[in-house]
Amino acid sequence: MVQVAGAGHDQPMPLKLLIVDDSELIHTSLRGLTADIPGIAAVQTAASLTQAIKSVRSDPPDLVILDLHLPDGISLDIIPSLEKLAPGVRIAVLTNDAHACNRVKSLAAGARWFFDKSTEFSQLLDVVRQQAALRLPNHPRTP
Repeated sequence: MVQVAGAGHDQPMPLKLLIVDDSELIHTSLRGLTADIPGIAAVQTAASLTQAIKSVRSDPPDLVILDLHLPDGISLDIIPSLEKLAPGVRIAVLTNDAHACNRVKSLAAGARWFFDKSTEFSQLLDVVRQQAALRLPNHPRTP
């Protein structure tokens, strides 16, 4: 449980979301679709692995939506680094390259979820809503 400084009891902190994708359309779409979800504090974006690492270092997110293929490499290579830089971060891979082998590799690298951009976009949004809801006051939590 995250505590608010100076508070006398545990308070959930709003969710910080980082979208890592080189598509401006994906950034715009996800920002718009997540704007009204209760429990989200901020939505940041990055268009490359380098920008993602820089963003995580400066303001660690709680949830990262990560495209598999970016201009400067394959995201599988940075998942362990993201987890070291932001302990407890949860990672969802969102890709057009949704072959079974990529799903297995992504989950083995540390991603919690793997979604196909063309067929599982709504499932990704369900996960974002679920993760944000966990940050709302009075939401039942499991230890």
